[in-house]
Amino acid sequence: MDTADVLDSIDLAVAALEREWRITIQCPAGGVAGLLDNLGSHLPLRQGAYDNCLYVRQNGYQRFRALEGSHAGNEGTIQTTQSNEIVFTIPSDASLLNRALEVIFKFGVQEDPTIHVEQIWGSRSKYLEDKDNPNRYWNRPDADEIHGSSSPAQKSEPE
Repeated sequence: MDTADVLDSIDLAVAALEREWRITIQCPAGGVAGLLDNLGSHLPLRQGAYDNCLYVRQNGYQRFRALEGSHAGNEGTIQTTQSNEIVFTIPSDASLLNRALEVIFKFGVQEDPTIHVEQIWGSRSKYLEDKDNPNRYWNRPDADEIHGSSSPAQKSEPE
């Protein structure tokens, strides 16, 4: 039995595993905010009872040399720019993947963005009846720090 068969049928007490695609985008730091807003507006970035779920890795850099045929043309030098990675998952659905790439190409700042797509299994909580668990963020003195700060609310569901 290969790993895929095991992960598709495994029975876990606290969570269920679902096949999904993880999309990782390398994005110059100056283009992250706009791309995040549009990904959240156009895609159902759901994880259980949450949406707009994604992760940003900061403080990296991209290195490249523009060649003939690129917008910049043959610059002849290697460029370096501060870059972040945006990581999110979607259900394994070709039409949704197509929409994700359309959003990235339309609202991203690069003409040839670095995008990786991987098949993975993500966990989904079974939302246990453990609301009194002292480890849950809402029962901790640092709940506000752990839960995070509010971002501008999206007014509508993703298209």
